[in-house]
Amino acid sequence: MSRILIADDEAGVCSVVRLLLTREGHEVVCCGDGEAALNLLASREFDLALIDLSLPKVHGWKVIETVRKTKPELPIVVMSGMLLEPEEGLDDVEGSQMTLEGLHRLAKPFKPKDLTSLVTSVTGGQAGHAESPARRIAGGRPV
Repeated sequence: MSRILIADDEAGVCSVVRLLLTREGHEVVCCGDGEAALNLLASREFDLALIDLSLPKVHGWKVIETVRKTKPELPIVVMSGMLLEPEEGLDDVEGSQMTLEGLHRLAKPFKPKDLTSLVTSVTGGQAGHAESPARRIAGGRPV
Protein backbone atom coordinates (compact mmCIF):
# COMPACT_ATOMS: atom_id res chain seq x y z
CA MET A 1 0.00 0.00 0.00
CA SER A 2 1.26 3.45 -0.91
CA ARG A 3 0.53 6.70 0.91
CA ILE A 4 -0.51 9.29 -1.68
CA LEU A 5 -1.10 13.04 -1.35
CA ILE A 6 -3.60 14.70 -3.67
CA ALA A 7 -3.46 18.50 -3.86
CA ASP A 8 -6.35 19.87 -5.94
CA ASP A 9 -8.68 22.78 -5.28
CA GLU A 10 -11.60 21.02 -6.98
CA ALA A 11 -13.38 18.99 -4.29
CA GLY A 12 -14.95 16.73 -6.93
CA VAL A 13 -11.55 15.80 -8.37
CA CYS A 14 -10.21 15.03 -4.89
CA SER A 15 -13.22 12.86 -4.07
CA VAL A 16 -13.08 10.84 -7.29
CA VAL A 17 -9.30 10.38 -7.19
CA ARG A 18 -9.46 9.38 -3.52
CA LEU A 19 -12.18 6.83 -4.26
CA LEU A 20 -10.33 5.31 -7.22
CA LEU A 21 -7.00 5.05 -5.43
CA THR A 22 -8.50 3.79 -2.17
CA ARG A 23 -10.18 1.00 -4.15
CA GLU A 24 -6.73 0.13 -5.51
CA GLY A 25 -5.45 -0.31 -1.95
CA HIS A 26 -3.70 3.03 -1.41
CA GLU A 27 -3.92 5.35 1.58
CA VAL A 28 -4.96 8.77 0.28
CA VAL A 29 -4.73 12.22 1.89
CA CYS A 30 -6.37 15.20 0.12
CA CYS A 31 -5.90 18.94 0.48
CA GLY A 32 -7.29 21.90 -1.44
CA ASP A 33 -4.45 24.43 -1.62
CA GLY A 34 -0.69 24.72 -2.03
CA GLU A 35 -0.03 25.88 1.51
CA ALA A 36 -1.77 22.81 2.96
CA ALA A 37 0.15 20.59 0.52
CA LEU A 38 3.48 22.02 1.67
CA ASN A 39 2.51 21.56 5.33
CA LEU A 40 1.47 17.95 4.77
CA LEU A 41 4.58 17.16 2.73
CA ALA A 42 6.77 18.64 5.47
CA SER A 43 5.09 16.78 8.32
CA ARG A 44 4.26 13.36 6.81
CA GLU A 45 5.86 10.78 4.56
CA PHE A 46 4.29 10.06 1.18
CA ASP A 47 5.18 7.62 -1.59
CA LEU A 48 3.65 9.84 -4.28
CA ALA A 49 2.15 13.32 -4.65
CA LEU A 50 -0.47 14.30 -7.25
CA ILE A 51 -0.39 18.08 -7.56
CA ASP A 52 -2.69 20.33 -9.57
CA LEU A 53 -0.94 23.39 -10.99
CA SER A 54 -3.76 25.85 -10.32
CA LEU A 55 -3.74 25.75 -6.53
CA PRO A 56 -4.78 28.70 -4.36
CA LYS A 57 -2.41 30.24 -1.78
CA VAL A 58 0.74 28.61 -3.25
CA HIS A 59 0.85 27.76 -6.97
CA GLY A 60 1.43 24.12 -7.90
CA TRP A 61 4.80 24.81 -9.58
CA LYS A 62 6.00 26.52 -6.38
CA VAL A 63 4.88 23.48 -4.35
CA ILE A 64 6.82 21.21 -6.72
CA GLU A 65 9.90 23.45 -6.63
CA THR A 66 9.87 23.52 -2.80
CA VAL A 67 9.34 19.76 -2.47
CA ARG A 68 12.13 19.03 -4.95
CA LYS A 69 14.58 20.82 -2.62
CA THR A 70 13.61 18.82 0.49
CA LYS A 71 12.45 15.49 -0.98
CA PRO A 72 14.05 15.11 -4.41
CA GLU A 73 13.25 11.39 -4.54
CA LEU A 74 9.48 11.85 -4.12
CA PRO A 75 7.62 10.98 -7.34
CA ILE A 76 5.26 13.78 -8.36
CA VAL A 77 2.38 13.65 -10.82
CA VAL A 78 1.44 17.06 -12.22
CA MET A 79 -2.30 17.16 -12.86
CA SER A 80 -3.47 19.95 -15.11
CA GLY A 81 -6.15 20.88 -17.59
CA MET A 82 -3.65 23.24 -19.22
CA LEU A 83 -1.35 22.08 -21.97
CA LEU A 84 2.14 21.92 -20.48
CA GLU A 85 4.59 23.51 -22.86
CA PRO A 86 8.25 22.41 -23.21
CA GLU A 87 9.48 25.68 -21.70
CA GLU A 88 7.57 24.75 -18.55
CA GLY A 89 9.95 21.86 -17.99
CA LEU A 90 8.33 18.97 -19.83
CA ASP A 91 8.72 17.62 -23.36
CA ASP A 92 5.51 16.51 -25.05
CA VAL A 93 5.10 12.85 -26.02
CA GLU A 94 2.19 10.73 -27.22
CA GLY A 95 -0.61 10.25 -24.74
CA SER A 96 -1.48 12.11 -21.57
CA GLN A 97 1.18 10.64 -19.29
CA MET A 98 4.92 11.19 -19.18
CA THR A 99 7.82 11.29 -16.79
CA LEU A 100 11.11 13.14 -16.54
CA GLU A 101 13.33 12.63 -13.50
CA GLY A 102 10.49 11.71 -11.15
CA LEU A 103 8.06 14.31 -12.52
CA HIS A 104 5.04 12.84 -14.31
CA ARG A 105 2.07 14.42 -16.07
CA LEU A 106 -1.58 13.48 -16.11
CA ALA A 107 -3.70 15.73 -18.32
CA LYS A 108 -7.21 16.61 -17.15
CA PRO A 109 -9.73 15.35 -17.90
CA PHE A 110 -8.33 11.85 -17.53
CA LYS A 111 -9.86 8.39 -17.57
CA PRO A 112 -9.89 6.40 -14.32
CA LYS A 113 -7.73 3.71 -15.95
CA ASP A 114 -5.12 6.33 -16.94
CA LEU A 115 -4.89 7.47 -13.33
CA THR A 116 -4.67 4.00 -11.80
CA SER A 117 -2.21 2.76 -14.43
CA LEU A 118 0.09 5.72 -13.88
CA VAL A 119 -0.06 5.41 -10.08
CA THR A 120 0.65 1.67 -10.30
CA SER A 121 3.60 2.34 -12.59
CA VAL A 122 5.03 5.11 -10.42
CA THR A 123 4.62 3.24 -7.13
CA GLY A 124 6.07 0.05 -8.56
CA GLY A 125 2.80 -1.80 -8.18
CA GLN A 126 2.86 -1.44 -4.38
CA ALA A 127 -0.88 -2.01 -4.28
CA GLY A 128 -0.39 -5.40 -5.94
CA HIS A 129 -1.27 -4.58 -9.54
CA ALA A 130 0.58 -5.25 -12.79
CA GLU A 131 2.85 -2.70 -14.45
CA SER A 132 1.13 -0.29 -16.82
CA PRO A 133 2.30 0.99 -20.19
CA ALA A 134 2.91 4.51 -18.79
CA ARG A 135 5.27 6.35 -21.12
CA ARG A 136 8.74 7.07 -19.69
CA ILE A 137 11.21 9.44 -21.27
CA ALA A 138 14.80 10.39 -20.59
CA GLY A 139 16.48 13.29 -22.36
CA GLY A 140 13.36 13.73 -24.48
CA ARG A 141 13.44 10.18 -25.93
CA PRO A 142 11.21 7.21 -25.11
CA VAL A 143 12.96 4.44 -23.19
